[in-house]
Amino acid sequence: MSRQYKDSRRKILCAGVFAGIIIIVLLIVLIVIATKDPDCSPSEKKGPKDNTMPITVEDSYGQIDGQNVKRYTLTNNNNVEVKIIDYGGIITKVMVPDNQGVPGDIVLGFADIEGYKTNAPYLGALIGRYANRIANGTFSIDGTTYTLAINNGPNALHGGTKGFDKRVWQSSISEGKLVLTYVSADMEEGYPGEVTATVTYQLTNTNELIIDYSAATTKSTVINLTNHAYFNLQGEGSGDVLEHLAQVNADSYLPVDDTSIPTGVITPVQGTVMDLRTKRKLADVIDQVPGDHGYDHNYCFGKTGWVKNMARVEDPSSGRYVEAHSTEPGMQFYTAYWNNVTGKGGKHYGQYSGFCLETQHYPDSPNKPDFPTVVLAPGETYRQTTTYKFGTSS
Repeated sequence: MSRQYKDSRRKILCAGVFAGIIIIVLLIVLIVIATKDPDCSPSEKKGPKDNTMPITVEDSYGQIDGQNVKRYTLTNNNNVEVKIIDYGGIITKVMVPDNQGVPGDIVLGFADIEGYKTNAPYLGALIGRYANRIANGTFSIDGTTYTLAINNGPNALHGGTKGFDKRVWQSSISEGKLVLTYVSADMEEGYPGEVTATVTYQLTNTNELIIDYSAATTKSTVINLTNHAYFNLQGEGSGDVLEHLAQVNADSYLPVDDTSIPTGVITPVQGTVMDLRTKRKLADVIDQVPGDHGYDHNYCFGKTGWVKNMARVEDPSSGRYVEAHSTEPGMQFYTAYWNNVTGKGGKHYGQYSGFCLETQHYPDSPNKPDFPTVVLAPGETYRQTTTYKFGTSS
């Protein structure tokens, strides 16, 4: 083989290798270009993937039982602002622009920490260990009967005389979320097991307030957590909500006795005043609700664990709306018949001054074996997620 032939072959091989390297480099460049976020320049720091927004904290909103109470402020790019204190995980303010772009506070609350110390209506509070009512304040697990405080007629309501709403929670900020943790001692308020509960609040740039709940226990117990925010979409203290339009996307509900305990019968809403599957003005229907106290009923949505579009309430005058989405099987729609307190700025919150969309398991489930179970055993984790979405109608 001639030297000239060998040199030619060597040159061809080198050229092939060089060409291969160039092709590989070009492929790498193309991959980088294809995967680059077009909305993020090289000089920008990319935000969290979940679109969460900044949180600020006031170190002292007041004191409860010698403990400092902190207030956290969650904001987004749409002038939505949510304020939460670590006493009772209470939502103290939700600022949402109306259809003219003017922000307004749409949750009922008190002017300062003194009002929240008693907070008989549970304004804005986290509720536990058991949201809603347990008949006669008793239930049994594995043959053992437990007795609770009676604080609502003959029944136990919202976790007892000092439930989760009247506790200072440990609080921190993590990955764009406010994280609250509370350890409830074994037999606190009569409930068995030491329960560690964690609740996170997250405000997104799509105007969603996402509340994630989790809990674990050392003994079999019952648990049912929710938030008791009262909304008035025209603005807190602006009067009643009877001009609001309500839609609840449930085919059935729970009738109650004269102490607000479910009868145990899951009843279709069809043909009744409880049928809110098409939005209705509250003023047109509220006086027809059995019991003459407006709406204070659990709507049934089926199994737990999957997200359901439960409700949407609108205020025609401001254009504001709120939607409730949750993994829970039920939602208590409450129109605040019993309200009679002085709120922010000395405003009076009277009958029908707000409404609640309390996502939950069914009331009195510990005594109703046909209802979705609320028993939590050691080694299991209780979880639920509820999202309140705010906006304005065009």
